[in-house]
Amino acid sequence: MNAVQPVRVSAQAQRLGGIRRMLWVLMLVQLLCAAGLAIDLYSEFPDPRLWPGLPAIDLHHLMAEIVMVALVLTGLAVTRHVMRKLNAERHALRAQLGSLRGAFDTIIQEQFAQWKLTPAQCDVALLTLRGLRLSEIAAARNCAEGTVKAHVSAIFRAAKVGTRSELIGLFMDELLDFGATQA
Repeated sequence: MNAVQPVRVSAQAQRLGGIRRMLWVLMLVQLLCAAGLAIDLYSEFPDPRLWPGLPAIDLHHLMAEIVMVALVLTGLAVTRHVMRKLNAERHALRAQLGSLRGAFDTIIQEQFAQWKLTPAQCDVALLTLRGLRLSEIAAARNCAEGTVKAHVSAIFRAAKVGTRSELIGLFMDELLDFGATQA
């Protein structure tokens, strides 16, 4: 069977990638702010032994800068924690998707066996489920479009459906039922 796998990036995957990039930028900005504040703090108050004797205004300024550095570092830690949680969620979703893909493949193969499809018909059925047009299936299988039409007709008869949408619907029902039992 010729493996035709169109590359598709889901909107959710793109969104998560964008969020991860934003979090990395946020962490970099927070780190630079903390470093800048710490350098400023050290340049203004280099010797901690002299801090107790500072005038009240300088002491307030010192405390404000220490609090700002602490807050920025806390923000950095929180951002890193969120990033780790997102990564854990992403890995869990990938594992779940892998499980669903494996189960869906099993469902498809079992159904093809039940319908007693030939290997060529299985190949055409998979490409049909992927949404390829008859001409694309013929090109992928290096055969005539009429041959593909004959295979599609045989698949529809075996599945007791009349359209590609109905064929896809059979498998979507199975996938949704499986997904509901896994949740």
